[in-house]
Amino acid sequence: MTTGDDGDGESQRQRQRRQQKREGSSNNDGGSNFNFDELAEAIQEMREKKKDEEEEGDDENDNSWQNHPAFWTKGENGNMEDWFDENSDEFQALKALLLDDGDLTTKEKAEMQKQKGNGQLKYKMQKMYIRKAVEEYTLGIALCEDALRCEKNSSGAEEGEKEKDEATTTTTTSDEKKEEIERREIRTLLSQLYNNRAFAALNIGNNKRCVEDAEKCLELDETNIKAYFRAATACKNLFDYERCLKFCKRGLEVEKDAPELKTLKKVAKKRYEAEKAENERRLEINRGSEVLAKTLTQTKKIKWGPPRLHTGQRLPEYDEQAKEFAFFTLIVYPEFDQTDVIQQFREHDSFKAHLDVLFDPNGPPLPWDEKNEYDRNSVRLYYETNAVKPYEEKALAMKIAEYAGGDVKETMMQSELELNLAAHRTDPRDRKFVQLKSENWTLADVLKEKDYVVSGHPTLFCVVKDSAFEKKFLDGQWTY
Repeated sequence: MTTGDDGDGESQRQRQRRQQKREGSSNNDGGSNFNFDELAEAIQEMREKKKDEEEEGDDENDNSWQNHPAFWTKGENGNMEDWFDENSDEFQALKALLLDDGDLTTKEKAEMQKQKGNGQLKYKMQKMYIRKAVEEYTLGIALCEDALRCEKNSSGAEEGEKEKDEATTTTTTSDEKKEEIERREIRTLLSQLYNNRAFAALNIGNNKRCVEDAEKCLELDETNIKAYFRAATACKNLFDYERCLKFCKRGLEVEKDAPELKTLKKVAKKRYEAEKAENERRLEINRGSEVLAKTLTQTKKIKWGPPRLHTGQRLPEYDEQAKEFAFFTLIVYPEFDQTDVIQQFREHDSFKAHLDVLFDPNGPPLPWDEKNEYDRNSVRLYYETNAVKPYEEKALAMKIAEYAGGDVKETMMQSELELNLAAHRTDPRDRKFVQLKSENWTLADVLKEKDYVVSGHPTLFCVVKDSAFEKKFLDGQWTY
């Protein structure tokens, strides 16, 4: 026999639960025999048994099942942890059982649930006890809301009868006064239950529920300083600093020297202002990107598409004063798979000026050109037409904004090759290497060519004139 089982097969966990129930009943000052855990535990054990039968031996699924006990539904997303299912048939059955208990008034039953929940929250470091607290508070809330709803309906019916009966007196009876006092007490208790459940939700990590319950508490009692703090804290956890500040300000209007709210307000204000400044920066980038894309496509008549080389997307810089772009430009030596980079190739610079620098006779020799074939007079430049399909202006604006740090959702960089090239790929038979007509041409002359589309950045191909490799290059025997 193992340490976890009795002779009759009862587990140690079941014995502990039974003992806890007996202790809970003996400590109940309300005089009611109702115990929330009794039916909940029975339902949970039935569900666990059924789950074990369906997926015997699957430890991972068993653990997942344990994480979602009876009456609880799985959270929607990262901001919504599991939460109590108030619409379940099981919970409605539990509520009906407590309502049928005639030994206590509604107020006494709700107060009992509040105290039970408070007792569970003493162990708030453990998720199981927080869940139990939520269960107790939720049942108390349901009792209060049902009572107030019934009284409202009853009051409405009585008003109708009074209008019909002219003999009805307007004097408030002693019973009516008692009912009004009890109604106010139930409303007060309901606000406390919502506030306490908001605290439990905050501890369990369900920030959205915390805000919802805190707001319901404040609808009933707008002076509850703890509800303001809990709602503000949950908003901070949700990165909603603007809303956090609003709760802080409302709370400080009630208690101007509340230390926790004052501290939280400072933190939220700092983060809100930083977030606001960042959003404004991103919006400014987005606006500038739209202008830049329009300038490229409409004013400069430049067609731009996704990159095909490992160098990726390199968008140009615009000189407002000179009204011209400066481009990252790649010079490829296909014969040796080597490259040179011109970081700032202004659109009105001639190719001659840059070739003079690249092949300066007084400069160091090219390490990969062992035969010294590449010199200032021997080279010829080509560009490729129809390399890719161009972006539309709106899409180009998004790319510019993205690379400038604007407000966009997708990071492109290397994934650009995988995600966008397929949609912009051209038929290889339509691609063609075209010789630069003159070294006196500027980069703008190439960019305006009818079939030239910038593939990530301007790219030129450099080969030796009339060489055997140039013939292979033009015959399509070299690709990238």
